[in-house]
Amino acid sequence: MLVSRLARLTAAASLVLAGTVPAALAGSPALAAGTAEGLTALQVEAASAGPVQVLELTTPAGEATELAEAGLGEQRDTRVPAGTSGGTGVIPRLDVALADALAALTGTIDPEADAALLTEPLEVAGFLVAGFTWAGSVALPEGTQIYLRVRENGVWTDWYLNEPADAGRDDLDPTTATSGTDEFVTGGADAIQAAVIAGPAGLPEGLSLSLVPGEPIGEEVLEPEDMKVVEADKTGVAEEEEPPTFSATPSPSAQPGDGTSTATFPSEPGPMQSSGPSQSPAGTSTGTGMSPALPALLATATTANGLPVPVITRAEWGANAAYLDWDPEYVTAGHVVVHHTAGTNDYTAAQAPGIVRGIYYYHANTLGWGDIGYNFLVDKYGNVYEGRYGTLSSAAGKMVIGGHAYGANTGTMGISMMGTFTSVSPSTAQLQSVGRLSGWFLARAGITSATASAPFTIRSTEKYQAGQVITLPRIFAHRDVGYTACPGDVGYSLMGTIRSIAQDQVTAASANWQSYGSTWRLVTADGRVLTGWHLVAGTWYYLGDDGLMRTGWQAAGVHWYLLDSSGAMLTGWQKVEGSWYYLGDDGAMATGWQKAGGSWYLLDSSGAMLTGWQKVEGSWYYLGDDGAMDTGWLTDNGYWYHLASTGAMDTGWLSQGSTWYYLGGDGAMRTGWATVNGARYYLGTDGAMLAGWQKMDGTWYHLASTGATDTGWLSQGSTWYYLGGDGVMATGWQKVDGTWYHFASTGAMDTGWLKDDGTWYHLASTGAMDTGWLSQGSTWYYLRSDGVMATGTVDTGGSWHAFSSSGAWLGRTSAPTTTPTSSLTPVMAAPRAARSTVINTLVTTYQGSGRTYPAAELGRGGASSLWSFCAIVYDEAVAEGVSPELLFAQVMTETGWLQFGGDVAITQYNFGGIGATGNGNPGLSFANVRTGLRAQVQHLRAYADASVTVSDLAHPLADPRFTYVRKGSAPYVEYLGIQENPAGTGWAAAAGYGHTLVALMKTLG
Repeated sequence: MLVSRLARLTAAASLVLAGTVPAALAGSPALAAGTAEGLTALQVEAASAGPVQVLELTTPAGEATELAEAGLGEQRDTRVPAGTSGGTGVIPRLDVALADALAALTGTIDPEADAALLTEPLEVAGFLVAGFTWAGSVALPEGTQIYLRVRENGVWTDWYLNEPADAGRDDLDPTTATSGTDEFVTGGADAIQAAVIAGPAGLPEGLSLSLVPGEPIGEEVLEPEDMKVVEADKTGVAEEEEPPTFSATPSPSAQPGDGTSTATFPSEPGPMQSSGPSQSPAGTSTGTGMSPALPALLATATTANGLPVPVITRAEWGANAAYLDWDPEYVTAGHVVVHHTAGTNDYTAAQAPGIVRGIYYYHANTLGWGDIGYNFLVDKYGNVYEGRYGTLSSAAGKMVIGGHAYGANTGTMGISMMGTFTSVSPSTAQLQSVGRLSGWFLARAGITSATASAPFTIRSTEKYQAGQVITLPRIFAHRDVGYTACPGDVGYSLMGTIRSIAQDQVTAASANWQSYGSTWRLVTADGRVLTGWHLVAGTWYYLGDDGLMRTGWQAAGVHWYLLDSSGAMLTGWQKVEGSWYYLGDDGAMATGWQKAGGSWYLLDSSGAMLTGWQKVEGSWYYLGDDGAMDTGWLTDNGYWYHLASTGAMDTGWLSQGSTWYYLGGDGAMRTGWATVNGARYYLGTDGAMLAGWQKMDGTWYHLASTGATDTGWLSQGSTWYYLGGDGVMATGWQKVDGTWYHFASTGAMDTGWLKDDGTWYHLASTGAMDTGWLSQGSTWYYLRSDGVMATGTVDTGGSWHAFSSSGAWLGRTSAPTTTPTSSLTPVMAAPRAARSTVINTLVTTYQGSGRTYPAAELGRGGASSLWSFCAIVYDEAVAEGVSPELLFAQVMTETGWLQFGGDVAITQYNFGGIGATGNGNPGLSFANVRTGLRAQVQHLRAYADASVTVSDLAHPLADPRFTYVRKGSAPYVEYLGIQENPAGTGWAAAAGYGHTLVALMKTLG
């Protein structure tokens, strides 16, 4: 039988893959977003496309398979008599069959301990509908009972007895047709365990279990070696409970309006006229916190033929046309049969269409009926689905023949309540829909009493003989004509409620409007004044307990409704006193999240549509002026925000394509520097995170591939770079962990010989500045403690050596015989450290003097800060080969730490007193700070360098007295004092002048 089904499914699978699932369902928020819309990953999987899984439990000869016996204990004797395929199709044993069907509910059956067949708990792909099939008679072998339990969202259900389906096409030969149980509905299951209790007649032949997902595509037989055994705690058997009291009138909620407001109609499908204020995320509105997961199909449901409730058509729930293999036949009909499905009641509204598709597949293909057996199916939310093909096109007083009850398929309309109602009650919405559909059907047939009984002819032998005429209620239960517990004990106890609801529907169909004062009443032909909800000519009206037609806001049950001035119930968007409200297809005022026209809206507890920023369950959402929830990028008050596909405002890191963005705790997109978890990142003006080398404000940084700012050593290829603690790329001299390094203007670490400011240094292959003796080839060099390459005669620490001008060692030599000058301080000398270090030392020394830098006066001369002044001192001195430490010491000595106060004024920018001979003579004046310092340096070089000429100077001549100096007369700082100079000349006549300068220089390191 499986092989023939597979052949028939080839075309069907191609239609599913081609997109047979309707657009209305494809857009379901729950299926599209999974857990974001209230569905678990398992529920999404169960509703998705996949093959029907088949587990073979017995062979065609009735022998148990390995898979079916794997759960039995080794100590048990699992042998049972061989099964038979005989039987007449007539089962005149109501008491025995019903006793078997309900035996497990008494607590005397243990499906595991009493099983002849018991699978292990097995993990499977997610599914929504299950059913057992076997060969031969519709009935199971005498005494045989089949149990199933499933795992839903990690929890195992009780064991459920699976009854043989006392249903199917009357025109099929029961001896050759596939027999099976009623469909078993789940809320999305991913594991099963089956148990079979055998009677004296043995096991059924060809017994198998089919597991159907929400979008079935073909079938696959599961082999034992491919299945995973999982843990399962022991559970009981689903037992009966006392049926609860049914109430059709829940308590009302808080009123959204004053009952007198007049609704106006928007020109567009959605609320486009509202202009609520735009609030920042710091606002106080919190919304309702409800999840936006409402059934997507209701918006397209039909109410053709005066249907009292919206019906989701076959096209809308996705009936695959390839499965249909049963031509419609329309007959006179005047009875309704009420059913339930088997299984759990744990499904969601979003899963219900997939369950209907699963039942359709099970009936049409697995059982071989060629279509779904029921005329209508009603889920626990009250949503109605068209079943058997031709149901909605049946004329008044007729109904297409279905396959829902053997012997009673012809002349009836079959309605199945989705769920098991053995021990729990159908929902109020479910009962209302079943009752209204029943009343609508009977009223169309001209029947005025839904609570009456009428003769009915049995068409095939089952509980009654074929051709037998019996009297049945116009609305009866499946168990009234078959060997079944359907629609469950609690469901059966509520048949009177269903008939009462149907009678109200029938009565309303024959009632007429009657003027009563300034309003209206609805009065039946026998003069009875109707109350409550009534559908008249396709429009709903609400009549109070006094029978008077209501208008405006009206509370009914737990919902609010809005009725226009004619009393007609309004649906969709309605504007009342400046606020928008949304009324569902059933007229109920919505609160919380609502999807309409492809957009999500948020309605507060009073039903009013919200706009602007709203906080729901800890997340921020933005609703436009039209109320529609925004997603994606949003600009508000000059800031950019990003809203996820769920509408929730994103915070933290956000990836879009290959680009990263950072959104602060307030959701605002960051630009520029941002510190995140202790790391610094740079975000462009468009918010994009930058990486690699970046130049910001004239300074280079390197950002890792993660965007974090690099610090410390960085290797790129064969080149090393050093980035400070602030990420700034180092250039020039840099001291790292006590060692000096030099970096080019590109940031690359230098190695080998380096000439800096006219002085030679040597850097090892590691970049570290060398000191002491250095051998290169056959040549030795000596590098002083400051790294400067030695030339001339040098004391290397207890011995004297001679070096050429290129630094090459010439050999040992004796100490100079002339007046020792090794202890004197040369005027012409390299800086004692790297530029930035020297400048910082000068700045620190000045600050330590306690003087205030005259920024205003010297700023007019181009040195607005102490650092810039010291930088000019350094640059001008080094340019001429003069010690920058000397120049600084002389400037501070001559000007009293830049405070001046003598003959020379600060505005002269004459920092060495050049030309100031005393007696009020102010000396020379210069154009700016740099020119004044340059003249002073040139004057010092003239004293120190015997061979210097104007053409030798690094800069154009700035010292007017350069030519008057006796060149080379003061090569040492100590000789700048005339009294200490052997040549009797010098810069100043004060005793110890040069030694004063040296003393200050020593404080500079």
